[in-house]
Amino acid sequence: MSQKKVKFNIVDILVILVLIAGVAFLGVRMFGGQEPAASDPATGSTYHITFYAECVPEAVANTLEKGSKAENASRNMDLGTLVDFTIGESVVYTADSKGNVVVSSQPGYVSVTLTCEVAGTEQPTGLLIGKYMLNTGHEMGVCCGLTEIETIVLRIAAAE
Repeated sequence: MSQKKVKFNIVDILVILVLIAGVAFLGVRMFGGQEPAASDPATGSTYHITFYAECVPEAVANTLEKGSKAENASRNMDLGTLVDFTIGESVVYTADSKGNVVVSSQPGYVSVTLTCEVAGTEQPTGLLIGKYMLNTGHEMGVCCGLTEIETIVLRIAAAE
């Protein structure tokens, strides 16, 4: 019975090493690598972030309390403290029979503007809070104490 001997030469070894390096590179690129650096609250500045919700049930808005801890529950992002809020008339957009937009309010609902104070680090692309980036125009659910409201980020400004 004869056995075939497998011979490797330097070219075969180089090809195998290149394939292993390619697989490792793709694995790191797709599944890992570095997470974005988290901002350090001790070295960041204090910012006021204004959130706005057009149509919130009045009973929900009445549970808001200044000084409540604020966070984005879906990302577990700390949004600091609710320092102020205003409640106004709800805003509902509908179309009339001619297709024109009509703005009205809905009974039992109100609009809410929340102002939160949070430590963060300003970046060229937004405000880095912990390991998450926040930008004006971002839509998110904000929890203040036991109250959760779907909002849009209106404004991010340095606290005075």
